Amino acid sequence: MATKTDGSLATDAAAYLAGSGHTIQSVSGNSQEIDDQADSLVKWAQHKNLIISEAHTAGLKKHGGTTAEHEVFYRETDNRAVKLTYPGTFGVTPDPKGMQQAATPLFYLLRLELMNKTFGSDFRLEGITFGKSLLIGVKNELARMVVSQPWIRAANPNSPHPSPIELADFMQSLGFLPIKNSYFGWYRKADNITILDARPDNFIMSHLGVVPIDLVISKSEPQ
Repeated sequence: MATKTDGSLATDAAAYLAGSGHTIQSVSGNSQEIDDQADSLVKWAQHKNLIISEAHTAGLKKHGGTTAEHEVFYRETDNRAVKLTYPGTFGVTPDPKGMQQAATPLFYLLRLELMNKTFGSDFRLEGITFGKSLLIGVKNELARMVVSQPWIRAANPNSPHPSPIELADFMQSLGFLPIKNSYFGWYRKADNITILDARPDNFIMSHLGVVPIDLVISKSEPQ
């Protein structure tokens, strides 16, 4: 398996998908577009020797909570959270009102890039693995992305997330303004970045201040 797992792998994979003629985001949960992109992503991973076996997370401590997008593990050797998208899915994209839509692999990869560029998050694509679908009747194992990010420890484990005021101060310090009547949305005009789902529980209040964990971020004007 290739050893390079920095953020440039996500950039490389995104460029491959875009170069293959895929669109960024599925509209209204276009499952065919998601499946087509997943097939292309697997071809990319095979070419890069980045197909990962289940042994990649064997022995890692599984995070007790559940998320809508990932299984999460803790890797002590490098103090990182290892996250696997659910088989056949690549995150979700809430619209401005909070309605969830299935996202394409390309949209998910661009999220990783933008988190790194905007917040210095150090998201890394580590490879592609496979798993049994949670959908009844689907027998084939489906692709899932394996990504990682630094494990952030809360300054106060009993109150790990920032307050709404602390969160707002953090976002405004970076030039973001709230989007009215949106699903926890923020927009920065300087570089045309829109963020949704910026709820307090998607941030950690660390000893170094507020740290975003996983946001829906894109280059787009607010709707």
